[in-house]
Amino acid sequence: MRKFVMEAGWVPKKLDVYIDVPDIIDISHMRSKGLQPGEELLPEVPEDAAESNKLMANEEIVAQLVSMGFNHLHCEKAAIRTSNAGVEEAMNWLLSHMDDADINDPISEDAGNQGNALSNVDQAQVDTLISFGFQEDIARKALKASGGDIEKATDWIFSNPDASASSDMDIAPSSSASNPSDASLPDGAGKYRLMGLVSHMGTSTHCGHYVAHIDKDGKWAIFNDKKVGVSKNPPKDMGYLYFFERLNS
Repeated sequence: MRKFVMEAGWVPKKLDVYIDVPDIIDISHMRSKGLQPGEELLPEVPEDAAESNKLMANEEIVAQLVSMGFNHLHCEKAAIRTSNAGVEEAMNWLLSHMDDADINDPISEDAGNQGNALSNVDQAQVDTLISFGFQEDIARKALKASGGDIEKATDWIFSNPDASASSDMDIAPSSSASNPSDASLPDGAGKYRLMGLVSHMGTSTHCGHYVAHIDKDGKWAIFNDKKVGVSKNPPKDMGYLYFFERLNS
């Protein structure tokens, strides 16, 4: 719940708000029922359309780089790898990859697709991962796999130590890659019961204390560091975080 706001001058303020949180919530109405009358599936992308989307080097960017004395092949690679973002971006890529072992290799047939896929990420995020000591191609692939989330991208890199941008590894979003067993999880009902909450005791963000309340076997208990006791009236309307568990029946 939103319990804190920033006031003028970046001063944090605690919000004393009360939330009517039910013991049981039912989200069955949000469940998908598949294709309904009057609806139609989006068309599949034909192979020839995917082929037409292959990224090609922008000739103006290449020409300007060549006029500066750079190799024409290198300039094409730079334009593709930076998704034709501009001369400055391509030149920065060139200066950073002049010593690459494959810099003189011909552009492969899938270079355009690879450049499009791996370059379509925020360069600032790429630079952040590079500052952590990761290679640029690995950083780009990790960001692509994690949907642009730096923390998830870092986890992806550590989980795939043998990954390389030129490999054939699946770069699906990490939510599915990191949970391969999700497909085998059984579905369940849409009802959930409140089983715990975390609340803040104090007048502001600069002071106070967090405590937890847990519903255990039908009785609420308060957890205050090492102190645990029975809670007859848990502050359900003052929670900061609420935890629900699915009901089997």
